[in-house]
Amino acid sequence: MSREQIIGTRTASFAIALILFAGCAGKGEVMPVTLATKQKEAPGAAHSVKNMAVPRVAVVSFDDARSDRTKVGSRNSAWGGESYFNVPTGSAGEEAAQAFADYLKRKGWQAQYLKTTPTANGEAPDIVLSGKILDLAVDAKGGFVFTDLAARSKLAIQATNHADGSSITDTVSHSGTYNVFWFEPQDGGDILSEVLEKNFERFVLNTKFEDRSLRFR
Repeated sequence: MSREQIIGTRTASFAIALILFAGCAGKGEVMPVTLATKQKEAPGAAHSVKNMAVPRVAVVSFDDARSDRTKVGSRNSAWGGESYFNVPTGSAGEEAAQAFADYLKRKGWQAQYLKTTPTANGEAPDIVLSGKILDLAVDAKGGFVFTDLAARSKLAIQATNHADGSSITDTVSHSGTYNVFWFEPQDGGDILSEVLEKNFERFVLNTKFEDRSLRFR
């Protein structure tokens, strides 16, 4: 067998194996993804962030108002296989709120995540942030050695001020797309994290502190 024939045979074998692998993957399984936002600061920058002299903020679990809370999206392979994205805890509301608290802390807010709303006593935080997930999903469509991903999110975030009992609600939404050559399940989580972080950023830009309360700008 000539050298050209050997190379051609190996290339064909690799292509067939790749097709079989991709065709068998992703048929009905659930792929866990995390919604934790990524650190985008340069190395060492995170250590330079100090809590500002701002009110104490608690972020509590969001209500999941979506009609289907069993998943946060799906992936369809080029060969018809379908799989689903979901968060490891099974609660998108908890994970989105935790990601929000982490984002605020990176921005210098004195924030913490709590599963339940704190009691209204002397130790209560100055501001409680809660909310609803109105939309949260990533759709992945696979082709031959590439996958297109599209994600969207819509949140209604409410800030309740302890000082006077007032509250404000801001509805924020964002979407994004990107393409990957070799698909990994966490690719779905990464793009969801990005669109969530854009929502968090928009909420922060739309609000300001006044004394120990949060108001719209």
